[in-house]
Amino acid sequence: MSEDPLQGLGPILPADEISALILGSFPSAQSLQRQQYYAHPQNWFWRAMRHCGVIANATAPYEERVEQVRSKRLAIWDLYRQVRRQGSGDEMIREPAPNQIEALLRSRGPFPILLNGRRSREFRRTFPNLEAELIALPSTSPRPLHWNTPQSRSAALEEWRQALEQTVR
Repeated sequence: MSEDPLQGLGPILPADEISALILGSFPSAQSLQRQQYYAHPQNWFWRAMRHCGVIANATAPYEERVEQVRSKRLAIWDLYRQVRRQGSGDEMIREPAPNQIEALLRSRGPFPILLNGRRSREFRRTFPNLEAELIALPSTSPRPLHWNTPQSRSAALEEWRQALEQTVR
C-alpha cells in the first residue's frame, strides 16, 4: 500500500450552467502522472465522448478536448479527492476522502450525475443524504469486459450516447 495519500485532480467545470457531472472514482496512476483525466490510452472515455458527439477528436490535445467538454456544459470529476492505493485498480482504494460533490450541487445544481462505472452503491454510501439524479453507466476503464467485443462495446457506447443525449443541452 502507498505510504503517502494520493491526491486526485481538480474538477473540470464549464464557465456557466452544468448540464451533467461525469463522475469517476479516482484517477489512474497514469492520469495522476500526466495530470489529465482518463489519460491511459486504453481507457475508452475520450473515444466514448467522440462517439457521443461531445468532442471532435479523441486524440486531440488534452486542453482541446477539455474545452469541447466545457462547451457542452459538462463537468468531470471524481468521487474521491484523496486515497491510498497501490496501482490503479479501484479495488485497491483504501481510506478514501470524498470530493465536495454536495457543495458543487448546492452552488451550481441541480444537474444529473453520470456515474462512470455504475458506482451507485459507492456514491450512496459516501453521500447517503444527497438528493441527485444518478445515471449509472459502464466504466470506460479498459478492465471491464464490455470493451472487448464489438457487440458489448457497441452496447456500452449506446448507453453513454443515450445518457449524454438526455443531459447535454
